[in-house]
Parts: sequence; C-alpha cells; structure tokens
Amino acid sequence: MTSTSGVSGPVTQERPVADGVRGARALGHAFAATQQRIPLIQMVAVLAVFAWGAVGVPGFTGHSAVMSMLVLASLLGLASVGQTLVVLVGGLDLAVAGYLSVGAVAAAQLAGKHHWSLTATTVVVIAVTGLAGAASGWVCQRFGVQPLVVTLGMYSILTSGILILTDGKIVDPPPAVLSEWTSVAGSTLGLQVPPVVVIWAVVSVVLGIVLARTRIGRQLYATGANPRAAALMMIDVGRVRVLVFAFAGALAGVVGMLVAGFASGATPNSGDPYLFSGIAAVVVGGTMIGTARGSYTRTVLGALLLTELTTILAGQGFEEGDNRILYGLALLLVVTAYGRQRRLNERV
Repeated sequence: MTSTSGVSGPVTQERPVADGVRGARALGHAFAATQQRIPLIQMVAVLAVFAWGAVGVPGFTGHSAVMSMLVLASLLGLASVGQTLVVLVGGLDLAVAGYLSVGAVAAAQLAGKHHWSLTATTVVVIAVTGLAGAASGWVCQRFGVQPLVVTLGMYSILTSGILILTDGKIVDPPPAVLSEWTSVAGSTLGLQVPPVVVIWAVVSVVLGIVLARTRIGRQLYATGANPRAAALMMIDVGRVRVLVFAFAGALAGVVGMLVAGFASGATPNSGDPYLFSGIAAVVVGGTMIGTARGSYTRTVLGALLLTELTTILAGQGFEEGDNRILYGLALLLVVTAYGRQRRLNERV
C-alpha cells in the first residue's frame, strides 16, 4: 500500500501540469491557425496605434488628418500590390522603385510638358514597365537566377535611362487632374473622400476576390507554395511567374503617375521612398517570402499601420531617418516572430 501511494502521488501531481501544457499548446496552435486565416494581430495593432495617436497627437482624428493618412496609405498600398504578388510566388522585386519613377517622370514629361493625353501616357507607361517586369520574370525563370539580383539590375537600367533622358533634372509638373486625384481635399461623387482612396479600396476588393476565389489566384498560390507540385498539377509555373512580374511592373508604373500628381513633380528617384516602405508593408502585414501564405488584405493593414506610425512620429518631431529605423525594427520583429512560429510548427 505504501509503495502504491508513493508511486501514484507524483503521477497525479504531474497530470495537471501535463494537461496544462497540452492545453496551452492546443490554444497556441488554434490561435496560430486563426491568425493564418484572419490577420487578427494586424487588425488590433491598427486600432491600437490609431488610439495612441488620438491620445498623443493633437488633431490626429480630424477630418483633414485622417484623409491625409488615407492618401499616404493609398499610395503606399497601391505601390505594394505588385510586391505582394511577387512575394506570394516566392520572389522579391527590387525594381518597383524604378517602375514608379518611370511612371512619375512619364506623367510629368509626356502628359505635363508635351501635353500628351493621359490615356496615351498610360499606354506608354504600361508598355515600358510591363515589358521590363516580364523580362525580369523571364530571366529568373529561364536561367534560374534569384529575383533579387535580376530586379536590382532592372532597377539600375530603368533609373539610368531616366537620368539620361532628363539629365538628372526635376521635370515639369504633371497634369492638374493627377494632383486632384491625390489631393487631401479632393472629393469623389460629392463625398469628401480623395479619389485615390476610392481607387485603393476598389483595387483591394477586386484583388482580394481574385486571389481567394478564382483559378488565377489558386495557380498563383500553388506556384509559390511548391513549383514542382504545381507543375504536376498542369500549371505553367514559368508563365505564372512572368505574368506576375509583368503585372507588378505595369501597375507600379501607373501608380508612379499618381505619385507624381501627389508630389506635383517628378525626379529620377521619385519611386525610391516606396521600395523599403513597400516591402515593410507586405512583411508587417503578414505575407512572408517563401511561404505562399498571405493576402493583399494583410498588405492593406500593413500600409495603414505604417502610415499611422509615421504620422505619429512626424507629429512628435521625428524625421525620415527615424522612420527608416522604425521600418527596420518592425521587419526584424516580424521576421523573428515568424521564424519562431515556424520552428514551433515543425517541432509539433
């Protein structure tokens, strides 16, 4: 009897501990699964940072301040569309800044200085940046070169071409209509909402539906998750990648025209501020390279979160360099958290 009680005592004490550990693990896995489906953390972060700004920055919740943040977030979010898609197929596009600069300079030079129509200018921008993106995707697929290297080279080609054509000078202002679309005081159909914000909202909804509900979206995710398995499923992996890079380039070029309107001018480096911030918006939103997990909805939340943070920092006297430090810290924290989650998943 004594020996039996001596054995059973520790066992009964260990059982609640083991049950508690298993319960905590189950809860953690359930939360992780939910987070993969719905970006709860990002949603809470956006609301929490907005509340922080409302308390700490005078006028943060005023109409003009909110519209200003939405315009900035819209430009960042639109500039990050192509980067999101490229990341989902397993790459990283460093030529985005070049595409944006091409669009900005074309809007100022062709539509502004030479009075081309916006339609003709847009066609030229889409042709140039779309072909450049397709070329990058084709080289990556055909020769097995890392997109990081190829797109960096394409960025150099594009910016060098702009420098040659403009002699490195600030070009004329773009058409007034582009400035009206990106003006904080702009309106859409009588509503006091800038057109660029409405454009971003429409793009977000359409892209969300395409990625989640269409065959194109399924092929894109399959290509990013496992190219060999996707090929066995009769998906033309090379074609998907080339089209994604081409679309990313063309869309970034068009967004560059809006950037020129917002800045009332363009330089050969107009797109540079959106490269690092665009990558940060994608990653902070929860779409990680090499996982084929994520969505553009997460990038939208990342763009909103970063815009709120930079607005708060600006209101407290911080400068652009401080913002870049913030982006770097955010990337490190998110990547570290993701790496830890991945190791836990593999352990179980």
